[in-house]
Amino acid sequence: MQIILDSKSKSVVRIDKGEECLEVLKSLAKKKDASFNFSMIGACREVELSYFDVATKTYFKKVFNTGNIEMVSVNGNVAWFENEPIVHMHGVFSDEEYKCFGGHVAKLVISITGEVVIDWLPSKIAKKIDKETGLKFLCV
Repeated sequence: MQIILDSKSKSVVRIDKGEECLEVLKSLAKKKDASFNFSMIGACREVELSYFDVATKTYFKKVFNTGNIEMVSVNGNVAWFENEPIVHMHGVFSDEEYKCFGGHVAKLVISITGEVVIDWLPSKIAKKIDKETGLKFLCV
């Protein structure tokens, strides 16, 4: 990872080949002890997507690892739960046949580069467990 630009309100970060994006984003949140929103483009070699089934309250997961996958649009936020950063990321991806697929991102490993724009929030945002779904929701 390389920090290209870093200010109080915005950062631009390059995530390098082989790095796992969720871990990089968590490390950035820990370093500044802050929350942020982000957007990202680039290419990955592996992405694990998940889909939450409300009826069964479980995630279905699928791994895509065809070698090089375009990250058409990836965005999300980092909030805090029990003093640890939590990345909530969704993305749309494209394969070599220009077919798009997307969902909740559970894992994302870079193949070439990941270009991330971070908008730092003025204070840490927290999450708490929602009783109905068991998911971690943003809270006041």
